[in-house]
Amino acid sequence: MEIKFEKLSEWQVDNIKLSEVSYKYAPIYAKNHFARAKDEFVIYCGENNGVLWLRNNEYKFIPINTDNKRSSKLLLNTDDGIILISENEAWKLGEYDEAFTPINIEKPCIAENITEISTLGESGKFPVICRVSVEAMAANSFTFFKYDKNENTIKFEDILHPVFTTENTRKRFFESLLKAEGLYNKMEYRYNYPQIGSMMIKGDAIYVFLEADTVNPCGLSYFKYYWYVEINKDGVYKKKIWGEERLEKLPGKHGVRGKFSTDKKYLILSPIFKTGEWKGKQKLLSLSDLELLDITLPRGYSKFRVLDIFDEQAFISDEVDKIALCKMTEG
Repeated sequence: MEIKFEKLSEWQVDNIKLSEVSYKYAPIYAKNHFARAKDEFVIYCGENNGVLWLRNNEYKFIPINTDNKRSSKLLLNTDDGIILISENEAWKLGEYDEAFTPINIEKPCIAENITEISTLGESGKFPVICRVSVEAMAANSFTFFKYDKNENTIKFEDILHPVFTTENTRKRFFESLLKAEGLYNKMEYRYNYPQIGSMMIKGDAIYVFLEADTVNPCGLSYFKYYWYVEINKDGVYKKKIWGEERLEKLPGKHGVRGKFSTDKKYLILSPIFKTGEWKGKQKLLSLSDLELLDITLPRGYSKFRVLDIFDEQAFISDEVDKIALCKMTEG
């Protein structure tokens, strides 16, 4: 099936760079944004160290006052605003606030590095994608935290798990980590970490989109697999839902980045290479029936990329200084 995008409105932002690095180079890049409503969108702008908030055909930029401007900033959506987390600091911003205010982190994250990948939580519980290996730009483990807006607190759980295909693999991994006294780079067991491109909680289930076990495949000739998977809280596969593997056996270069839409109805798929039947064009996976949908962007917007979807309206961008809102219709 084909989905056509009809442009409804457009914003051009001045003196603000929307994206620093292309999504192609690592799973952590260009996923620090989300739609909050059909006509509302928020994105973290790293080069300007602040958040751009689009609403009611207007936009505002809110700077972040922090000494460490280069540390990763995790942007998350809540019922009444947004949350921003950086190392052991956290801030909140309500829908009509003009500045960020601090949140008390009562129990910090045990991971040394959190990524900038915006995830989807429920009922105040959020997944956080982290990095545990020495490989820069990796997104290979996860944890959770609970946000209590009434108490203005965040409490991280005492867990940090990669994703595993089997319970036996998980057991072997943690036995090796224990032997290495918790030092991942000293482990005897060399684990090929699946890279977590996106993660969401939906109902009582946890879902991830895995982008193979290679951080940056752009200079290589293969990208082994991609999978949309349900996992348990320990990171072990419960169900492989959709994907493809043995991509290295196919002619040409293959690889896909993925992001769950805020409304949890779609998986937005962005190919890394222009080879293969996709020819570099984005597609949508409908999560209700696993139908892969082709996308037709508005005339003149072929170089824009779909960033997020909310209730059959999509935000697309050139990822430089323009964002457009589009209505989605069946072609």
